[in-house]
Amino acid sequence: MKVKKVLGITLAVALCLGLSSCSCSNKESGTVTTSEVVDYNPLDYVTLGQYQGLPIQLNAADYAVTDDKINAKMQSMCGANNNYEVDASKTIVNGDSIVNVDYVGQLDGVPFDGGSAQNVWIDVKKNADAKSGTQYIEGFSNGIVGARVGTKADYGVTFPANYPKSDLAGKYVVFTFTINSIAKDPSTNLTDDYVKQHSSYQTVAELREAAKAEVEKEMASNKQQDIRNKVMEAVATNCTVNSLPKGEVDKKVDSYMNQYKEKYVEKGGTLEDYILKNYKLSIEEFKEQLREEIENNLKNELIYEAIAKEQNITVDEAGFIAYAELQAKNNGYSSVDELYKAYGDNNDKESGKKYLEKIYLCNKAVDFCVNSAVVTEV
Repeated sequence: MKVKKVLGITLAVALCLGLSSCSCSNKESGTVTTSEVVDYNPLDYVTLGQYQGLPIQLNAADYAVTDDKINAKMQSMCGANNNYEVDASKTIVNGDSIVNVDYVGQLDGVPFDGGSAQNVWIDVKKNADAKSGTQYIEGFSNGIVGARVGTKADYGVTFPANYPKSDLAGKYVVFTFTINSIAKDPSTNLTDDYVKQHSSYQTVAELREAAKAEVEKEMASNKQQDIRNKVMEAVATNCTVNSLPKGEVDKKVDSYMNQYKEKYVEKGGTLEDYILKNYKLSIEEFKEQLREEIENNLKNELIYEAIAKEQNITVDEAGFIAYAELQAKNNGYSSVDELYKAYGDNNDKESGKKYLEKIYLCNKAVDFCVNSAVVTEV
């Protein structure tokens, strides 16, 4: 089973990393935003701890450009991962097999929603979907190790206690796998002829050079993102939000629920029925998760607003315009005005702009903390 978050409304943390990383920012994602902005002094609500010169430690091996990473990128760039060939081998070996299966998951002997799939390629070594890379729950692929092509295998696993779907969290289930085939190593397809046929490159050597450059960029990007994440984790630990602006959470919860009802509930239906059908949650459970996320969002926003206040960080017009234009482009909006409206109260452009200015300010405060961090690699 693939793990996914039940609610996709996280604002502050994702937005501090870039608006496009937030699922609520995509107008086709089916998520409603709230953006009412009120005036307050963030330092009245936050006690700031250390946020400058934070010691950050990284594992250098995580960002090394290795042959394995280059080979995997080569396979991806020429579509090798989508062109498996059936192996003559008959038995699945732990650690090095890519296997095509059908599976059915049962809870207390009854198939459960989302627990079945057909014609799925599984990377046994990575315990992941071989094509998308999406991780399965721990132990999922252990059930097919040692099985033979053409047979079935039953295997029991326990869902994590914090699994988002409450009806499965901490539950023991049994998956029945049907083993369809075992794939050859995709790297065996990488000949000059194959590369020429399935990519824009002419030779394996040319593909490898391009793949290496891509991996180098990815590792550099991953490193910077990890530094940013670690800094934000440290800031959240070191700074204390003593209280939240009165009534803000309730207003945001009510606003979100009202907009959600208007957008998704058809005539004659109820919000309770819609949430139960689509999220497998009662409306009380849904609001509880919503409230928790909104509180966390507001706490993060307050911390970085407080840092900006203390450091006299402000919204510069040219920088904000460039930021808004980039986010509009990355998130599929036809113009900056459309982006503002999407984040405004009742499509109000001005309130949307004010909210995005606050998020831009939070970004600048995060950048300030990141740029002052003391990073060491071991």
